Amino acid sequence: MRRTRLAALIGGLLLAAGVSAATWQEGNTYSAGTVVDYNGKTYSALVTHTAYVGTNWNPASSPTLWKEVGTSSATPTPATTTTPTATPTATPVVTANPTTAPTTAPTSTPVAGVATWSSSAVYTGGQRVSYNGAVYEASWWTQGDVPGAAQWGPWKLVSGTAVTPAPTAVPTPTATPTASPVATATAMPTATPVVTTTPTATPTTTPSTTPTAGLLPKHVVVGYWHNFDNGSGVIRLKDVPAEYNIINVSFAEGDPTAAHGTAAFVLDKLFNEAEFIADIKAKQAAGVKVQISLGGANGVIILDTPAARDTFVKTMGDIIAKYGFDGIDLDMENNLSITANDDFRNPVTPQIVNIIAGTKALKARFGDKFMVTMAPEVNYVQGGLGYYGGTWGGYLPIIYGLRNELTMLHVQHYNTGSVGATDGKQYSQGTLDFQVAMTDMLLTGFNLGGDVNKPFPALRPDQVGFGLPATTSAAGGGYLGIADTQKALDCLMKLQNCGSYKPAKAQPDLRGIMTWSINWDSKQNYDFAKKHSAYFSAYPK
Repeated sequence: MRRTRLAALIGGLLLAAGVSAATWQEGNTYSAGTVVDYNGKTYSALVTHTAYVGTNWNPASSPTLWKEVGTSSATPTPATTTTPTATPTATPVVTANPTTAPTTAPTSTPVAGVATWSSSAVYTGGQRVSYNGAVYEASWWTQGDVPGAAQWGPWKLVSGTAVTPAPTAVPTPTATPTASPVATATAMPTATPVVTTTPTATPTTTPSTTPTAGLLPKHVVVGYWHNFDNGSGVIRLKDVPAEYNIINVSFAEGDPTAAHGTAAFVLDKLFNEAEFIADIKAKQAAGVKVQISLGGANGVIILDTPAARDTFVKTMGDIIAKYGFDGIDLDMENNLSITANDDFRNPVTPQIVNIIAGTKALKARFGDKFMVTMAPEVNYVQGGLGYYGGTWGGYLPIIYGLRNELTMLHVQHYNTGSVGATDGKQYSQGTLDFQVAMTDMLLTGFNLGGDVNKPFPALRPDQVGFGLPATTSAAGGGYLGIADTQKALDCLMKLQNCGSYKPAKAQPDLRGIMTWSINWDSKQNYDFAKKHSAYFSAYPK
């Protein structure tokens, strides 16, 4: 990313006058164009960012944040840094404020043999275009995004030199979050689609590599931690038992008072922020992954335009960087609806297109160790078997679009009624057969709306788990006791202890199980986490 002309002018004037700028200090916030001294050299900030204590984002070691512009006339005085007790798994990199493409694109210089970029054309991952004499390759679905206009955008420079037009700046929104969300998920519609045929899915190729291989145990227990008190009480992260391998902090939401796409996370006044950050680092040092969960029952984020998507990438990225989260969990239960034109392989609804692109951009920003998990409700996923449209199957384009980035999908097997499976039968929540039948659909694939010409491909077993309430009070139905839950796991992983539904093959690599929530589990001495962790520990490695 190029430094601004203003930054270059300020740096030049300072050098010409022999006047030293302020010395860089960890913990300060610097605006793009700010000039500082560090170790005898002068640097100009490329982007607006906060040099959080412990990150060591000094100008000499952070070329994505600072540009050297000359030699300082001041005596070199290294800034004092504070060594953190533990280093987060992924070192975050702060990006520039989001920008929108210029209203009038400059004349593009063509490159022989490569199609010229068009603002109206739709491009998918792998397609190449020429723009201003350079060749770019699309990393994911995109339309209207100017190549080279955003560092974390969909275009990757393949050859030539990037020449970016001067964009129109978008102010950085200030988040003002709404009240704490309600813990329970939204209820399923009363009417449940009925499967009239027993389709045979013909899955397409699934990802061949594990996005987070080696980062997680073979089998995991996932739990949601409340950033609010909903009657289940509050606990500090440091007090979450070690049996939880992944902790999803609930929730980040869209800020309704700011620009569309603005993500907000404000720690409840019940907690101390410094302690919270220290607790995250301590959990990570112990091998636990701590993620930020987006959504919840009351969380709505609107991603209706490319500008909203870019704002989401910036604001959510800043939240992740500030707290050092290991990944993002997509738990959106509102504002997701598909149309008849939404082929799950090539969606057109902006909300869906932009959450896919935005999540890919976050993955690109934070690197291979950044995790992506999802916790949709049943109707958004398996509900697409009986009927595909509206909310039914609404998550399937997201799952498919992020299949190469997906760490784990743990559908909420609660707050629903009965749902049809691939054998043409209906199964009710809170039963052994429901867990097995719904999970098996993801492991074998299924046909959308019962149409054999619309097969949704299977996921790898290491990407799949299922979610249950920790107690009968945690959700609106769907609770299943420990013993029966482990029978369901036996059936899925070993083809043992099955009920009336029996899968065609065992899936010993099934990733694990999720619960809503850690707080509710605390009411029963963490029975869910301890007993299921023990189950997986005894399972052959």
